[in-house]
Amino acid sequence: MFFIFTNSKNAYSLERKEILFISSYNPNFISFNDQINGIVESLGEDINLHTEYMDSKITDNESNERDFYNLLKYNISNYKKYESIIVGDDEALEFAIKYRDDIFKDIPIVFLGVEDTKLIQDSLKYNLVSGVRESESLGANIELIAKLHKNVKNIYIITEDLEILDRSTISLEEGFYTKEGLNINTIVTKNMSINEFKEKLSTLDEDDGIITFYPNHFKNKYWIGYEDITKLIKHYTNKVPIYSVLGYNINNGSIGGKVVNHYNQGKKAGEIVKAILEGKDAKKLYIDKDNANEYVFDYHIMKEFNIKKRDLPEGSIIINDPMAYILNHKEISVPILLFVFGLISIIFVLIFYIRYKIKYQKELLCVINESNEVNRLKSYFISNITHELITPITVITSVMQLTKSNKHDEDFILKENSAKIIDDNCNRLLRLINNIIDIDKYTYGNMTLNLEKVNIVELSESVVMSILPYVETRNLEVIFDTTEEEIIMNIDCDKIERVLLNLLSNAIKFSKKEGTIKVNLIKNNDILRIEVEDNGIGIKDDNLHKIFDKFVQLDSTMTRKNEGTGIGLSIVKSFVELHNGNISVESKINEGSIFTVDLPIVNEEIEYKEYSEDEIINMSKLELSDIYM
Repeated sequence: MFFIFTNSKNAYSLERKEILFISSYNPNFISFNDQINGIVESLGEDINLHTEYMDSKITDNESNERDFYNLLKYNISNYKKYESIIVGDDEALEFAIKYRDDIFKDIPIVFLGVEDTKLIQDSLKYNLVSGVRESESLGANIELIAKLHKNVKNIYIITEDLEILDRSTISLEEGFYTKEGLNINTIVTKNMSINEFKEKLSTLDEDDGIITFYPNHFKNKYWIGYEDITKLIKHYTNKVPIYSVLGYNINNGSIGGKVVNHYNQGKKAGEIVKAILEGKDAKKLYIDKDNANEYVFDYHIMKEFNIKKRDLPEGSIIINDPMAYILNHKEISVPILLFVFGLISIIFVLIFYIRYKIKYQKELLCVINESNEVNRLKSYFISNITHELITPITVITSVMQLTKSNKHDEDFILKENSAKIIDDNCNRLLRLINNIIDIDKYTYGNMTLNLEKVNIVELSESVVMSILPYVETRNLEVIFDTTEEEIIMNIDCDKIERVLLNLLSNAIKFSKKEGTIKVNLIKNNDILRIEVEDNGIGIKDDNLHKIFDKFVQLDSTMTRKNEGTGIGLSIVKSFVELHNGNISVESKINEGSIFTVDLPIVNEEIEYKEYSEDEIINMSKLELSDIYM
């Protein structure tokens, strides 16, 4: 007793045009859904599509075939008048042509999925017969491997039977393969066990490429499905590119290739049906060779082999491409992307906020530390300035009290000496007050220059000569040297004198007994360099960077050997910078220090001035008033 699968499926029923699709197989066959979907896509909603399933494995005897024939003839004669017949695969076409003049007379027949070239040629002899040939693109895939994988020298075509290769339109002996230096080999699975197949795959390396050509059947009738066979090959040949002639292998480890696409065949078959119904010549509508095939590639596997989109044939379809998915599913992807973008934006805002907060906290901590340091220095300065003020005031007061005393014992105190003591301490107070005023002016940008044209060599030498009394009292030697006898430039004389006197005062205070102080003037192009060098106690490296800061005195104890407020060098730096100059220091402990002042030589047309020695001597007394003679 035979068994026939038959089903009538009404896909679209908006109008009365009836189309019958006869499948060689059953609805579970791998290509069936793609064929149906392609046909429906092209025919549109004005077609009623009915399907009948031959299931060729069951109808492969004459009795069963006769029963299927009677069923179709009865339905067509009594119920339906079909506008066209679409047949899928070789068995259905063979059946339709056999009974063409009996039950399908004058009805257009369109085939798809047919590989038998003789059957196609015989079918096309009839009127109103056309269709889509199914042909594997073996040659196109070999060319892809040659183009995209320059390292590949051996191509292995894996097939279950060599007879299947005969239906390929590309001969394996064509000159192209020899020209590209490729060796074409075959692996026939029906002669191998599954273990033998795995062992063979394990021998392939990066110089090899693979094309799968229906490798489903193995020895002892062992069968593996399309998806599983590709996964198996991928597992045992990890670095070998795998190409396919059938689209079902893609997305399971195959890069892709030019593949048989049953959906595209169904779509083109539907288009041919519509064209025939519109009166077009059926013979001219026939699609030959592999023209219905498409280039399809897997984005993930392309990345593994570093294949770029631009290297693929024009019109290629790329599956698993995230960008293509986004474009094809805008209604889903756009809201998701907006959500993700918003989430990322929030994360970035939080990161920037946290970074800003940390930075702000660090800056705040620095400000607090700086404020604490300023308060500490101010406290020290107030303490120091108190000492500096009390000392001369105490001395002056004491002298004044002795002067007013009724005792005029010259052995106890001399009047002229009293006057000198008062004069020196008044100068000390005046110098202190001037320094405080100057540092305040510079801090708030109120200090200006009173420029005069002078011979700075003569001025500097006079300043050096004015300190000789102080040098001699400490058994020191001072040497003045210059590369030029005359350097005329515009300066604020008072401020430059105070710069020199401050540096010389420090040199005197911190020099060792019988030491030497050197003052050098060096002209270098448009720069005047003034060097004040001593061979005194020196400065520690840790303190060099802060000696020009306000209120800093490196010897901070109240019992220090030298007097001072700690603002002298800060004022020196401010006076030098007002002249657009620069001051620096080099020092070594117990070897001495060198202070270097670089001033730009500016010589503009202003009044020339000569300083008297008395003015310089008076300035020296003022600036060196904290050095006791």
